[in-house]
Amino acid sequence: MSEPGKHYKERIKHDPQAAEDYVRRKPHKDKAEMDLVRRGFGLTDGVKSVLDAPCGVGRATILLASMGFDATGLDLGESAVEVARRELEKTQLYGEIVTGDLEDLAYDDDFFDAVLCFRVYHHFPNDEVRDRVITELCRVARKYVLISYFSPYSVTSLKRALRKRFTKKKSIQHATNLASIAARFERSGFRLKKNLPQFRFVHTLHLAIFERTN
Repeated sequence: MSEPGKHYKERIKHDPQAAEDYVRRKPHKDKAEMDLVRRGFGLTDGVKSVLDAPCGVGRATILLASMGFDATGLDLGESAVEVARRELEKTQLYGEIVTGDLEDLAYDDDFFDAVLCFRVYHHFPNDEVRDRVITELCRVARKYVLISYFSPYSVTSLKRALRKRFTKKKSIQHATNLASIAARFERSGFRLKKNLPQFRFVHTLHLAIFERTN
């Protein structure tokens, strides 16, 4: 097992200020993203327990708890976990925030009814990391995995690709086509149920819902 988070460590919020800054991100952007998560879970059934991994500062964990789910948030960043616990406590909703490694989840098989993996897949730099994470998400999910990704078929993704090509600037965000993601899930016994763009037409952020078939 490699060092936890080694390949996407710049996105892990160990620094207290980085975690606090994320709490104060643009409200309209936060609302649009949480609306996408809400829409995704509206297409599931028979779900009671949900793992939000990575949970960051807890915004999706709090949303899921407010929707009546038994929500657990997990993150590798100590500061993110601390802030998420504080923000969850403010709401007086039931939930749990724990420290853990997305590539090596400390849960039994089928432990959660559903798993949410939001706004991190586009930071995975290679297929090895993607395979490890998806395998773990599927292992602990009894019925569903909901995972966000950046589509390459958007204006924003095209701009990033051109900037990378002509400026040689290294990108920490990687757009991925849905077919390659679906193929990974199929190897773990899941099929695509629905693919939701954040907004209609050619938006970058999508949420794919995968359902267990075995």
